[in-house]
Amino acid sequence: MPISPLRVWEKLQHTAQWGRLEIGDHVGLCRESLTDSDREVRDWFVAEAKDIGCEVKVDEMGNIFAIFPGRNSGLAPIGIGSHLDSQPAGGRFDGALGVIAALQVLRAVKESGVLTNAPLAAINWTNEEGSRFPRMCTGSGVWSGAEDVESSHALTDLANPSITLGDELKRIGYLGTTPCSYRENRLSAHFELHIEQGPRLEKAQQKLAVVSGVQGMRAYEIRCQGVGGHAGAVPMAQRADALAALATFVVKTEELARREDAFGTVGVIETDTSSPNTVPGRAFCTLDLRHHNENTLDTIERELDAHLSKLEQDRPGIKTSITKTRHKKSIKFDPEASRCLQQALTSTVHESLVCSLESYAGHDSAETAVVIPTTMLFIPSKNGISHNPAEFSSEEDCEIGAQALLQAVLNYDAFLEGK
Repeated sequence: MPISPLRVWEKLQHTAQWGRLEIGDHVGLCRESLTDSDREVRDWFVAEAKDIGCEVKVDEMGNIFAIFPGRNSGLAPIGIGSHLDSQPAGGRFDGALGVIAALQVLRAVKESGVLTNAPLAAINWTNEEGSRFPRMCTGSGVWSGAEDVESSHALTDLANPSITLGDELKRIGYLGTTPCSYRENRLSAHFELHIEQGPRLEKAQQKLAVVSGVQGMRAYEIRCQGVGGHAGAVPMAQRADALAALATFVVKTEELARREDAFGTVGVIETDTSSPNTVPGRAFCTLDLRHHNENTLDTIERELDAHLSKLEQDRPGIKTSITKTRHKKSIKFDPEASRCLQQALTSTVHESLVCSLESYAGHDSAETAVVIPTTMLFIPSKNGISHNPAEFSSEEDCEIGAQALLQAVLNYDAFLEGK
């Protein structure tokens, strides 16, 4: 039951027209969640699904489920999902490949004339990136029960706080009525194809990876209160410079992350004045910490708390606070789904071209894995670049990934039938 190789690649290029972004020699995407370009690609997804013969459901979070029937309508569909939204200056492959491949899996099943035992569902999850509305994997998080509909609808646009996620769902016509809940809108399992977003596969000259799980992630907001003043009038010895104090926190974060072989990123820094000749009285930053071991993250967190406490002791006039805004524990994917995936990968390419990797980045599958059997596969990402217009995966690798995805879903369907 082969997938047409041209279809996956051509659909990727076709959908890149919505939010197309050209920077230098690279073509990427600016297709943030619930913008007009996101609406246009969603409309395309729905039209494609209906052309295949799917029933289309849209839930309260705008997640779209394109369901192709199986022989046993009593079984919950096997979900095949990812996302169509992008970073403000993102690539054409992150997320979009997984959604397009999911549709092509359904089309291949239809054209084969052989019904699967379970229904199949191609899924577009809402606001995976979390760049416009600051909560990544929002749609899948609500579906899995980790987040609630009301607070998610109330998320505000970072660039325009008067706009909420719920407002935009209504505006673009994707505020659905299907409950956003794994209990009421059930799936038997979830499979996701994604680019690696790192250099490991390419460096090892391997084609496919079974993803073993996703490392833990924590996000924080740090605020530092000092005393503002004139850059040329306040003596250095008398300053309570909020930004200078916060800068030591940034350096400490890098030191600890390197020591523990973790990931520590201060992605945003702001001051109250942003003036070149003013001593900052207030400073703010974000922190993203990631590691597969919760104890390691606890250690880093404790040492950063201690560093902030010592800052207050060593620098008179400085007060600090740190607030944890997100905590996602590390996830291990389902053994049976992963076994079906492993068999699919080694039947698609030689076993020497297949490996197992932990995902360093977050994905919708990390949300679904909490409540249903879930697994993922990676294809190589050129130079490990992602979240950037230079992001690229070859036509051959996209084709191989889609074909392996199809076989993995068929393997899992056979497993369900034999239970």
